[in-house]
Amino acid sequence: MLLPPILALLPALLVKPPAVALRPHAQRTSSVLACDAQKPPPAPPVRSTEVDSRGFVVPQVGDIVKMPSKWPGEWEVAQVDFVQTIGSKGTTEVDLLPLKNVGDNLFRLPGRKPAAIRADIAKLGRLESEYVREIDSYRVDERQLQPLVPRPPPRPSVTEQGLKEYAALKAEILRESAIVGVVGAVICYPLVGVDGATAFLLGAASGCAYLALLSTEIDGFGPGATPPPKPLAIAASSRLLVPVALMAGLAARELAAKGGAGFGTLSVLPKETFVCAALGFLSYKAPLLAKQVAAGVKDLTSMEAPNDESISVGGMPGGSIGFAVRALKKAGREKEKAAAEKQGQMEKAQPKQLVLAGPSGVGKSTLVARLLQAEPGRFGFSVSSTTRDPRPGEVDGVDYNFVSTAEFDDMVARGEFIEWAAIGGQRYGTTVSAVRKVSEEGKVCVLDVDIQGVEAIVARPDLEPYCVWIAPPSFGALRERLTLRGTED
Repeated sequence: MLLPPILALLPALLVKPPAVALRPHAQRTSSVLACDAQKPPPAPPVRSTEVDSRGFVVPQVGDIVKMPSKWPGEWEVAQVDFVQTIGSKGTTEVDLLPLKNVGDNLFRLPGRKPAAIRADIAKLGRLESEYVREIDSYRVDERQLQPLVPRPPPRPSVTEQGLKEYAALKAEILRESAIVGVVGAVICYPLVGVDGATAFLLGAASGCAYLALLSTEIDGFGPGATPPPKPLAIAASSRLLVPVALMAGLAARELAAKGGAGFGTLSVLPKETFVCAALGFLSYKAPLLAKQVAAGVKDLTSMEAPNDESISVGGMPGGSIGFAVRALKKAGREKEKAAAEKQGQMEKAQPKQLVLAGPSGVGKSTLVARLLQAEPGRFGFSVSSTTRDPRPGEVDGVDYNFVSTAEFDDMVARGEFIEWAAIGGQRYGTTVSAVRKVSEEGKVCVLDVDIQGVEAIVARPDLEPYCVWIAPPSFGALRERLTLRGTED
Protein backbone atom coordinates (compact mmCIF):
# COMPACT_ATOMS: atom_id res chain seq x y z
CA MET A 1 0.00 0.00 0.00
CA LEU A 2 2.95 2.37 0.58
CA LEU A 3 4.59 1.75 -2.82
CA PRO A 4 2.43 4.14 -4.96
CA PRO A 5 3.04 7.23 -2.74
CA ILE A 6 6.78 6.51 -2.69
CA LEU A 7 6.90 6.17 -6.49
CA ALA A 8 5.00 9.45 -6.81
CA LEU A 9 7.63 11.29 -4.72
CA LEU A 10 10.61 9.72 -6.50
CA PRO A 11 10.71 12.17 -9.51
CA ALA A 12 10.70 15.18 -7.21
CA LEU A 13 13.60 13.79 -5.20
CA LEU A 14 15.59 13.10 -8.36
CA VAL A 15 15.01 16.60 -9.77
CA LYS A 16 15.88 18.57 -6.62
CA PRO A 17 17.89 16.85 -3.91
CA PRO A 18 17.32 18.01 -0.35
CA ALA A 19 19.50 20.84 0.91
CA VAL A 20 22.26 20.01 3.33
CA ALA A 21 23.05 22.32 6.24
CA LEU A 22 26.68 23.33 6.33
CA ARG A 23 28.80 24.90 9.06
CA PRO A 24 29.42 28.58 8.33
CA HIS A 25 33.16 28.09 7.83
CA ALA A 26 32.51 25.35 5.21
CA GLN A 27 30.53 27.78 3.05
CA ARG A 28 33.28 30.36 2.66
CA THR A 29 35.20 30.84 -0.59
CA SER A 30 37.88 28.30 -1.36
CA SER A 31 40.22 30.82 -2.97
CA VAL A 32 42.35 30.78 0.17
CA LEU A 33 42.96 27.04 -0.13
CA ALA A 34 43.76 26.83 -3.87
CA CYS A 35 45.70 29.21 -6.06
CA ASP A 36 43.73 29.86 -9.25
CA ALA A 37 44.23 33.00 -11.31
CA GLN A 38 40.75 32.61 -12.81
CA LYS A 39 39.05 33.02 -9.44
CA PRO A 40 38.28 36.51 -8.20
CA PRO A 41 39.95 37.58 -4.95
CA PRO A 42 37.87 37.11 -1.82
CA ALA A 43 35.76 40.07 -0.92
CA PRO A 44 37.19 42.03 2.01
CA PRO A 45 35.35 40.98 5.15
CA VAL A 46 32.91 43.43 6.63
CA ARG A 47 34.33 44.66 9.91
CA SER A 48 32.30 43.23 12.75
CA THR A 49 31.00 45.53 15.46
CA GLU A 50 29.68 42.68 17.59
CA VAL A 51 31.28 42.45 21.02
CA ASP A 52 31.09 39.73 23.62
CA SER A 53 30.07 40.14 27.25
CA ARG A 54 33.61 41.27 28.15
CA GLY A 55 33.76 44.00 25.50
CA PHE A 56 36.07 42.25 22.99
CA VAL A 57 35.19 42.58 19.29
CA VAL A 58 34.12 39.21 17.87
CA PRO A 59 36.04 38.36 14.65
CA GLN A 60 34.40 36.81 11.61
CA VAL A 61 35.27 33.68 9.69
CA GLY A 62 38.05 34.52 7.23
CA ASP A 63 39.53 37.40 9.25
CA ILE A 64 43.33 37.58 9.47
CA VAL A 65 44.47 37.92 13.08
CA LYS A 66 47.65 37.71 15.11
CA MET A 67 48.05 35.29 17.99
CA PRO A 68 50.77 34.93 20.62
CA SER A 69 53.78 32.99 19.40
CA LYS A 70 55.58 30.31 21.37
CA TRP A 71 58.36 32.88 21.68
CA PRO A 72 57.45 35.39 24.43
CA GLY A 73 56.37 38.80 23.16
CA GLU A 74 56.13 37.79 19.48
CA TRP A 75 53.17 37.20 17.17
CA GLU A 76 52.10 34.62 14.62
CA VAL A 77 49.57 35.16 11.81
CA ALA A 78 46.46 33.01 11.48
CA GLN A 79 43.06 32.95 9.78
CA VAL A 80 39.78 32.57 11.65
CA ASP A 81 38.13 29.29 10.66
CA PHE A 82 35.26 29.02 13.16
CA VAL A 83 33.67 31.23 15.84
CA GLN A 84 31.86 29.91 18.89
CA THR A 85 30.30 31.69 21.86
CA ILE A 86 30.61 29.86 25.19
CA GLY A 87 27.50 30.97 27.04
CA SER A 88 28.40 29.29 30.33
CA LYS A 89 31.71 31.19 30.49
CA GLY A 90 30.55 34.40 28.83
CA THR A 91 33.47 34.16 26.38
CA THR A 92 33.99 33.72 22.65
CA GLU A 93 36.49 31.24 21.24
CA VAL A 94 37.72 30.73 17.69
CA ASP A 95 39.45 28.03 15.67
CA LEU A 96 42.56 29.43 13.97
CA LEU A 97 44.47 28.13 10.94
CA PRO A 98 48.15 29.15 11.23
CA LEU A 99 49.49 30.86 8.10
CA LYS A 100 52.98 30.20 6.76
CA ASN A 101 55.38 33.10 6.28
CA VAL A 102 56.51 32.89 2.64
CA GLY A 103 58.67 36.04 2.76
CA ASP A 104 58.18 39.70 1.86
CA ASN A 105 55.53 40.05 4.62
CA LEU A 106 53.32 37.50 2.83
CA PHE A 107 51.41 34.75 4.63
CA ARG A 108 49.42 31.86 3.20
CA LEU A 109 47.93 28.53 4.18
CA PRO A 110 50.25 25.55 3.64
CA GLY A 111 49.49 23.15 0.82
CA ARG A 112 47.91 20.84 3.36
CA LYS A 113 45.33 22.38 5.65
CA PRO A 114 46.90 22.68 9.12
CA ALA A 115 45.32 21.58 12.36
CA ALA A 116 43.15 24.27 13.91
CA ILE A 117 44.16 25.96 17.16
CA ARG A 118 41.45 26.92 19.68
CA ALA A 119 41.99 30.31 21.33
CA ASP A 120 40.09 32.95 23.29
CA ILE A 121 39.49 36.16 21.34
CA ALA A 122 40.88 38.12 24.29
CA LYS A 123 44.35 36.87 23.32
CA LEU A 124 44.12 37.86 19.64
CA GLY A 125 44.72 41.02 17.65
CA ARG A 126 43.04 41.92 14.38
CA LEU A 127 45.30 42.64 11.39
CA GLU A 128 44.84 44.84 8.34
CA SER A 129 45.81 42.64 5.40
CA GLU A 130 45.84 42.78 1.59
CA TYR A 131 45.00 39.71 -0.47
CA VAL A 132 47.49 39.01 -3.29
CA ARG A 133 45.62 36.89 -5.83
CA GLU A 134 48.63 35.87 -7.94
CA ILE A 135 50.25 33.93 -5.10
CA ASP A 136 47.12 33.32 -3.00
CA SER A 137 48.63 35.06 0.02
CA TYR A 138 47.90 37.87 2.44
CA ARG A 139 50.26 40.79 2.81
CA VAL A 140 50.57 42.14 6.35
CA ASP A 141 52.44 45.30 7.28
CA GLU A 142 55.36 44.21 9.45
CA ARG A 143 54.71 47.13 11.81
CA GLN A 144 51.57 45.32 12.99
CA LEU A 145 53.71 42.36 14.09
CA GLN A 146 56.26 44.24 16.14
CA PRO A 147 57.12 42.47 19.44
CA LEU A 148 55.13 43.63 22.43
CA VAL A 149 58.35 44.32 24.30
CA PRO A 150 61.46 45.48 22.38
CA ARG A 151 64.25 42.95 22.53
CA PRO A 152 67.24 44.10 24.54
CA PRO A 153 70.54 44.16 22.63
CA PRO A 154 72.52 40.95 23.03
CA ARG A 155 75.28 40.99 25.61
CA PRO A 156 78.52 39.39 24.38
CA SER A 157 79.22 37.71 27.71
CA VAL A 158 75.77 36.13 27.84
CA THR A 159 76.02 35.04 24.19
CA GLU A 160 79.41 33.45 24.78
CA GLN A 161 78.15 31.65 27.86
CA GLY A 162 75.12 30.36 25.93
CA LEU A 163 77.31 29.04 23.11
CA LYS A 164 79.51 27.25 25.62
CA GLU A 165 76.50 25.63 27.26
CA TYR A 166 75.15 24.63 23.83
CA ALA A 167 78.48 23.03 22.86
CA ALA A 168 78.61 21.22 26.20
CA LEU A 169 75.07 19.94 25.70
CA LYS A 170 75.90 18.59 22.23
CA ALA A 171 79.00 16.84 23.56
CA GLU A 172 77.02 15.41 26.48
CA ILE A 173 74.31 13.98 24.21
CA LEU A 174 76.87 12.44 21.85
CA ARG A 175 78.81 10.98 24.77
CA GLU A 176 75.66 9.52 26.34
CA SER A 177 74.57 8.10 22.97
CA ALA A 178 77.95 6.39 22.57
CA ILE A 179 77.71 4.95 26.09
CA VAL A 180 74.23 3.60 25.35
CA GLY A 181 75.57 1.98 22.18
CA VAL A 182 78.42 0.24 24.01
CA VAL A 183 76.15 -0.93 26.84
CA GLY A 184 73.60 -2.21 24.30
CA ALA A 185 76.28 -4.15 22.43
CA VAL A 186 77.45 -5.76 25.69
CA ILE A 187 73.87 -6.79 26.47
CA CYS A 188 73.36 -8.19 22.96
CA TYR A 189 76.50 -10.36 23.09
CA PRO A 190 75.16 -13.11 25.42
CA LEU A 191 71.70 -12.93 23.82
CA VAL A 192 72.39 -13.02 20.06
CA GLY A 193 76.12 -13.61 19.80
CA VAL A 194 79.01 -11.74 18.25
CA ASP A 195 77.26 -10.90 14.97
CA GLY A 196 74.28 -9.33 16.73
CA ALA A 197 76.47 -7.35 19.14
CA THR A 198 78.62 -6.13 16.25
CA ALA A 199 75.52 -5.06 14.29
CA PHE A 200 74.19 -3.17 17.32
CA LEU A 201 77.53 -1.42 17.84
CA LEU A 202 77.76 -0.43 14.16
CA GLY A 203 74.16 0.80 14.31
CA ALA A 204 74.94 2.88 17.41
CA ALA A 205 77.98 4.39 15.67
CA SER A 206 75.79 5.25 12.67
CA GLY A 207 73.24 6.84 15.01
CA CYS A 208 75.95 9.00 16.59
CA ALA A 209 77.11 10.04 13.10
CA TYR A 210 73.53 10.94 12.16
CA LEU A 211 73.17 12.99 15.36
CA ALA A 212 76.46 14.81 14.71
CA LEU A 213 75.40 15.70 11.15
CA LEU A 214 72.03 16.91 12.42
CA SER A 215 73.68 19.20 14.99
CA THR A 216 75.98 20.52 12.26
CA GLU A 217 72.99 21.57 10.17
CA ILE A 218 71.31 23.17 13.19
CA ASP A 219 74.48 25.17 13.90
CA GLY A 220 73.93 27.02 10.62
CA PHE A 221 70.51 28.36 11.65
CA GLY A 222 69.81 31.72 13.24
CA PRO A 223 71.09 35.25 12.68
CA GLY A 224 74.85 35.59 12.79
CA ALA A 225 75.43 31.84 12.51
CA THR A 226 78.43 30.67 10.50
CA PRO A 227 77.41 28.14 7.82
CA PRO A 228 79.44 24.91 7.82
CA PRO A 229 81.91 24.15 5.01
CA LYS A 230 80.26 23.02 1.80
CA PRO A 231 81.34 19.36 2.00
CA LEU A 232 80.08 19.14 5.57
CA ALA A 233 76.84 20.91 4.61
CA ILE A 234 76.29 18.38 1.80
CA ALA A 235 76.94 15.51 4.21
CA ALA A 236 74.54 17.00 6.77
CA SER A 237 71.78 17.36 4.18
CA SER A 238 72.35 13.72 3.16
CA ARG A 239 72.18 12.35 6.71
CA LEU A 240 69.06 10.32 5.91
CA LEU A 241 71.29 8.04 3.84
CA VAL A 242 73.23 6.98 6.96
CA PRO A 243 70.86 4.12 7.93
CA VAL A 244 70.74 3.03 4.26
CA ALA A 245 74.54 2.91 4.16
CA LEU A 246 74.52 0.96 7.43
CA MET A 247 72.23 -1.76 6.09
CA ALA A 248 74.08 -1.86 2.76
CA GLY A 249 77.40 -2.32 4.54
CA LEU A 250 76.04 -5.12 6.72
CA ALA A 251 74.55 -6.80 3.66
CA ALA A 252 77.88 -6.57 1.82
CA ARG A 253 79.63 -8.05 4.86
CA GLU A 254 77.11 -10.89 4.95
CA LEU A 255 77.57 -11.58 1.23
CA ALA A 256 81.34 -11.60 1.60
CA ALA A 257 81.05 -14.12 4.43
CA LYS A 258 78.87 -16.36 2.22
CA GLY A 259 81.12 -16.01 -0.81
CA GLY A 260 78.47 -14.10 -2.79
CA ALA A 261 75.78 -16.75 -2.42
CA GLY A 262 72.23 -15.48 -2.07
CA PHE A 263 72.82 -12.16 -3.81
CA GLY A 264 69.58 -10.60 -5.07
CA THR A 265 67.37 -12.25 -2.52
CA LEU A 266 65.47 -10.51 0.27
CA SER A 267 67.14 -12.65 2.91
CA VAL A 268 70.70 -11.31 2.65
CA LEU A 269 70.63 -10.03 6.24
CA PRO A 270 69.50 -12.40 8.98
CA LYS A 271 66.56 -11.13 10.97
CA GLU A 272 68.60 -10.87 14.18
CA THR A 273 71.30 -8.80 12.47
CA PHE A 274 68.76 -6.41 10.94
CA VAL A 275 66.90 -5.91 14.24
CA CYS A 276 70.11 -5.36 16.23
CA ALA A 277 71.41 -2.84 13.68
CA ALA A 278 68.09 -0.94 13.66
CA LEU A 279 67.92 -0.84 17.47
CA GLY A 280 71.54 0.27 17.62
CA PHE A 281 70.88 3.11 15.18
CA LEU A 282 67.85 4.28 17.19
CA SER A 283 69.74 4.07 20.49
CA TYR A 284 70.87 7.70 20.06
CA LYS A 285 67.30 8.67 20.98
CA ALA A 286 67.58 7.06 24.43
CA PRO A 287 69.39 10.00 26.15
CA LEU A 288 67.01 12.50 24.53
CA LEU A 289 64.01 10.43 25.59
CA ALA A 290 65.34 10.17 29.14
CA LYS A 291 65.71 13.95 29.34
CA GLN A 292 62.18 14.44 28.02
CA VAL A 293 60.75 11.97 30.52
CA ALA A 294 62.60 13.69 33.37
CA ALA A 295 61.33 17.09 32.24
CA GLY A 296 57.82 15.68 31.85
CA VAL A 297 57.81 14.20 35.35
CA LYS A 298 59.11 17.48 36.77
CA ASP A 299 56.42 19.49 34.99
CA LEU A 300 53.75 16.97 35.89
CA THR A 301 54.48 17.37 39.60
CA SER A 302 53.81 21.09 39.20
CA MET A 303 50.23 21.69 38.05
CA GLU A 304 50.90 25.32 37.13
CA ALA A 305 49.53 26.30 33.73
CA PRO A 306 51.77 27.84 31.06
CA ASN A 307 51.20 31.45 30.01
CA ASP A 308 49.06 30.39 27.06
CA GLU A 309 48.22 26.72 27.11
CA SER A 310 46.19 26.86 23.85
CA ILE A 311 49.15 28.08 21.80
CA SER A 312 52.43 28.06 23.72
CA VAL A 313 53.90 25.13 25.62
CA GLY A 314 56.60 27.12 27.40
CA GLY A 315 59.33 24.92 28.77
CA MET A 316 57.38 21.70 28.43
CA PRO A 317 59.01 18.75 26.62
CA GLY A 318 58.10 18.31 22.99
CA GLY A 319 56.72 15.41 20.98
CA SER A 320 54.27 12.82 22.24
CA ILE A 321 55.66 13.01 25.78
CA GLY A 322 55.04 16.74 25.93
CA PHE A 323 51.56 16.26 24.52
CA ALA A 324 50.76 13.60 27.12
CA VAL A 325 52.12 15.71 29.98
CA ARG A 326 50.16 18.76 28.85
CA ALA A 327 47.01 16.66 28.51
CA LEU A 328 47.44 15.24 32.02
CA LYS A 329 48.13 18.66 33.51
CA LYS A 330 45.19 20.19 31.70
CA ALA A 331 42.90 17.38 32.86
CA GLY A 332 44.11 17.86 36.43
CA ARG A 333 43.51 21.61 36.32
CA GLU A 334 40.07 21.15 34.78
CA LYS A 335 39.20 18.61 37.47
CA GLU A 336 40.32 20.99 40.22
CA LYS A 337 38.45 23.86 38.56
CA ALA A 338 35.26 21.78 38.26
CA ALA A 339 35.53 20.74 41.91
CA ALA A 340 36.05 24.37 42.96
CA GLU A 341 33.08 25.52 40.87
CA LYS A 342 30.91 22.75 42.31
CA GLN A 343 31.96 23.68 45.84
CA GLY A 344 31.28 27.34 45.10
CA GLN A 345 27.83 26.52 43.74
CA MET A 346 27.06 24.43 46.81
CA GLU A 347 28.21 27.20 49.11
CA LYS A 348 26.20 29.72 47.15
CA ALA A 349 23.10 27.52 47.14
CA GLN A 350 23.14 26.71 50.84
CA PRO A 351 21.90 29.31 53.32
CA LYS A 352 24.32 31.34 55.39
CA GLN A 353 22.07 31.06 58.43
CA LEU A 354 19.56 28.37 59.36
CA VAL A 355 16.89 29.84 61.64
CA LEU A 356 14.83 27.47 63.78
CA ALA A 357 11.87 29.41 65.12
CA GLY A 358 8.94 28.46 67.29
CA PRO A 359 7.35 28.99 70.68
CA SER A 360 9.21 28.16 73.86
CA GLY A 361 9.10 24.48 74.77
CA VAL A 362 8.51 23.22 71.22
CA GLY A 363 11.87 21.41 71.08
CA LYS A 364 14.13 23.81 69.17
CA SER A 365 17.14 23.11 71.40
CA THR A 366 16.69 19.35 70.94
CA LEU A 367 16.63 19.71 67.16
CA VAL A 368 19.73 21.91 67.22
CA ALA A 369 21.60 19.34 69.31
CA ARG A 370 20.67 16.50 66.94
CA LEU A 371 21.63 18.55 63.88
CA LEU A 372 25.05 19.43 65.29
CA GLN A 373 25.62 15.83 66.30
CA ALA A 374 24.67 14.48 62.85
CA GLU A 375 26.74 16.95 60.76
CA PRO A 376 29.23 18.79 62.96
CA GLY A 377 31.41 19.77 59.99
CA ARG A 378 28.59 21.55 58.17
CA PHE A 379 26.61 23.30 60.89
CA GLY A 380 27.63 25.48 63.81
CA PHE A 381 25.46 26.84 66.62
CA SER A 382 25.20 30.53 67.39
CA VAL A 383 25.19 30.86 71.16
CA SER A 384 22.54 33.41 72.16
CA SER A 385 22.75 35.78 75.10
CA THR A 386 20.00 35.90 77.75
CA THR A 387 19.19 37.54 81.05
CA ARG A 388 17.44 34.49 82.52
CA ASP A 389 19.04 32.13 85.01
CA PRO A 390 20.62 28.87 83.79
CA ARG A 391 18.41 25.79 83.83
CA PRO A 392 19.65 22.48 85.20
CA GLY A 393 22.32 21.03 82.88
CA GLU A 394 22.90 24.24 80.91
CA VAL A 395 26.49 25.48 80.56
CA ASP A 396 27.42 29.15 80.21
CA GLY A 397 28.98 29.81 76.80
CA VAL A 398 27.70 26.52 75.39
CA ASP A 399 23.93 26.66 75.67
CA TYR A 400 23.61 30.41 76.33
CA ASN A 401 25.73 33.35 77.30
CA PHE A 402 24.14 34.29 80.62
CA VAL A 403 24.45 38.02 81.30
CA SER A 404 22.89 40.48 83.72
CA THR A 405 20.20 42.95 82.74
CA ALA A 406 22.69 45.84 82.91
CA GLU A 407 25.16 43.99 80.66
CA PHE A 408 22.39 43.23 78.19
CA ASP A 409 21.39 46.93 78.10
CA ASP A 410 25.00 47.93 77.38
CA MET A 411 25.21 45.39 74.53
CA VAL A 412 21.99 46.77 73.03
CA ALA A 413 23.35 50.32 73.26
CA ARG A 414 26.58 49.29 71.49
CA GLY A 415 24.61 47.62 68.66
CA GLU A 416 26.08 44.17 69.29
CA PHE A 417 22.81 42.31 68.62
CA ILE A 418 21.48 41.13 65.28
CA GLU A 419 18.16 40.66 67.01
CA TRP A 420 16.85 40.63 70.54
CA ALA A 421 13.44 40.23 72.11
CA ALA A 422 11.74 40.17 75.51
CA ILE A 423 10.01 36.84 76.13
CA GLY A 424 8.34 35.79 79.37
CA GLY A 425 9.89 38.64 81.31
CA GLN A 426 13.42 37.78 80.14
CA ARG A 427 15.43 39.02 77.19
CA TYR A 428 17.15 36.94 74.53
CA GLY A 429 19.45 38.11 71.75
CA THR A 430 21.81 36.94 68.99
CA THR A 431 25.09 38.84 68.75
CA VAL A 432 26.93 39.70 65.55
CA SER A 433 30.15 38.21 66.93
CA ALA A 434 28.48 34.84 67.60
CA VAL A 435 27.22 34.53 64.02
CA ARG A 436 30.51 35.78 62.55
CA LYS A 437 32.48 33.20 64.54
CA VAL A 438 30.48 30.34 63.00
CA SER A 439 30.71 31.80 59.48
CA GLU A 440 34.50 32.17 59.75
CA GLU A 441 34.67 28.42 60.37
CA GLY A 442 32.98 27.84 56.99
CA LYS A 443 29.81 26.46 58.54
CA VAL A 444 26.11 27.27 58.32
CA CYS A 445 25.12 29.18 61.43
CA VAL A 446 22.11 27.64 63.22
CA LEU A 447 19.98 30.18 65.12
CA ASP A 448 17.42 29.26 67.79
CA VAL A 449 15.01 32.21 68.07
CA ASP A 450 11.39 33.06 68.75
CA ILE A 451 9.00 34.74 66.35
CA GLN A 452 10.16 38.26 67.26
CA GLY A 453 13.74 37.28 66.48
CA VAL A 454 12.74 35.93 63.06
CA GLU A 455 11.25 39.28 62.07
CA ALA A 456 14.42 41.12 63.08
CA ILE A 457 16.73 38.67 61.26
CA VAL A 458 14.72 38.71 58.01
CA ALA A 459 14.75 42.52 58.03
CA ARG A 460 18.57 42.68 57.98
CA PRO A 461 20.02 43.03 54.43
CA ASP A 462 23.41 41.56 55.40
CA LEU A 463 21.98 38.13 56.27
CA GLU A 464 20.78 35.26 54.05
CA PRO A 465 18.60 33.21 56.42
CA TYR A 466 16.60 30.07 55.72
CA CYS A 467 13.79 30.00 58.27
CA VAL A 468 12.12 26.84 59.58
CA TRP A 469 9.05 27.09 61.80
CA ILE A 470 8.87 24.41 64.50
CA ALA A 471 5.26 23.84 65.55
CA PRO A 472 3.95 21.67 68.43
CA PRO A 473 1.56 18.77 67.74
CA SER A 474 -1.21 20.81 69.39
CA PHE A 475 -1.71 23.65 71.83
CA GLY A 476 -2.64 21.12 74.48
CA ALA A 477 0.65 19.28 74.03
CA LEU A 478 2.59 22.55 74.21
CA ARG A 479 0.77 23.56 77.43
CA GLU A 480 1.56 20.15 78.92
CA ARG A 481 5.28 20.48 78.05
CA LEU A 482 5.56 23.96 79.56
CA THR A 483 3.70 22.85 82.70
CA LEU A 484 5.99 19.85 83.20
CA ARG A 485 9.11 21.99 82.61
CA GLY A 486 7.92 24.64 85.08
CA THR A 487 10.10 27.41 83.66
CA GLU A 488 7.40 29.66 82.16
CA ASP A 489 4.53 31.42 83.87
